Amino acid sequence: MRGSISSLASFTLPAALCGVLLACGASQTTQVGGPCETDGKCDSGQICDRTDPGGPVCLDTGGDLDGDGIPNGKDFCQHLAGGDHDEDLDGIGDECDPCPIAKPPAQADSDGDAVDASCDPDTRTPGDKIILFNGFNAPVAGAGANWKFQGGEAVVTPTAPDAVEQLVFPLGAATNHMAVLVGYRIDAVAAGAAQSDAGVRSRSVLPLGTSTVQCGGSRATGVDALVLAQTDTAGGTTESIKMLTNVFNPASQYRIAEVIDRATTNCALAGDNQDNSGAIQLGTDGSVPTQAVLIARGATVRFSYLLVVARQ
Repeated sequence: MRGSISSLASFTLPAALCGVLLACGASQTTQVGGPCETDGKCDSGQICDRTDPGGPVCLDTGGDLDGDGIPNGKDFCQHLAGGDHDEDLDGIGDECDPCPIAKPPAQADSDGDAVDASCDPDTRTPGDKIILFNGFNAPVAGAGANWKFQGGEAVVTPTAPDAVEQLVFPLGAATNHMAVLVGYRIDAVAAGAAQSDAGVRSRSVLPLGTSTVQCGGSRATGVDALVLAQTDTAGGTTESIKMLTNVFNPASQYRIAEVIDRATTNCALAGDNQDNSGAIQLGTDGSVPTQAVLIARGATVRFSYLLVVARQ
């Protein structure tokens, strides 16, 4: 369910961490305001604050350091409002995590732009910024009735076998240099569906029309592929396709990266092996996306996160 990218065609799935931010099993040697033990634990009644600029320190679990109404014992961002959810279970809340979909790697932020390598499309060039993250721990405004939010997933079941279902997210930054990252699972392909799709769209809503770029897995007439396609404001479509094996496997975890580089878009899909993983490229019109859109057709899909990183 959790994923990261180190390049367009290479993804890793971080291991789940157990007992994050729990004050149990530590020896009786720590005190409030003092450093956490080397394993990140504190004494009973204390919690380890992993986000303190000076290093991990122990806090009173019943206190509220940042005054956001979330007690320290349940707050994964101790120094700003929010922090009640931790997508990647690394002890750092989604709102303050420099990469909310993967725990910090050994060299976390080599270019010093406050986006860790696992989420950074270019670790050699500073200037990247997370502009949108949603781990689906709460309903999304405007979602249709067929979208359900449960267990940190946005679950969509198409209203009809060939209906295209969408979940739209406005983008606050105006740039055509960004990476859109998505994690998902497939529950089942709909019976009678002529085509199945699961993926993401970057969409530019313009005064004279709409331009859309879609990246994701597709199945038509029993053949699976990674498809990157643009539909321009006049309705014309161009696409790039890479044939893959079983990109609708309910036993697999999938991660998508749509990386927009002005008039070029790269699309990568990572599954469990090389047969259902690949990357393709397409020349696009360079429009500036105003929306990120999760899409599903002909399948019940469980989206685990949506992350958008604006690039320098």
